[in-house]
Amino acid sequence: MSSALFFAAAEEGGHHIVNELPFPPIMFGVFAILAFVLLLTFLWTFRNTLALDPHGVADGAHDPDVGRSQH
Repeated sequence: MSSALFFAAAEEGGHHIVNELPFPPIMFGVFAILAFVLLLTFLWTFRNTLALDPHGVADGAHDPDVGRSQH
């Protein structure tokens, strides 16, 4: 019964609340993809940085430069 009254009020030109989005709905997807790409770029920037650790600090190994010949 209450839904019938709601529809009757809507047909009579009653005021209803409309919350409009600040931009078109497709832009939410565009912003999400852009955020993902930016984060992926940031992650890609630091790829293989652990492999470049010259002194093995990350894994607690000894200094690989010790014992190398200077030829």
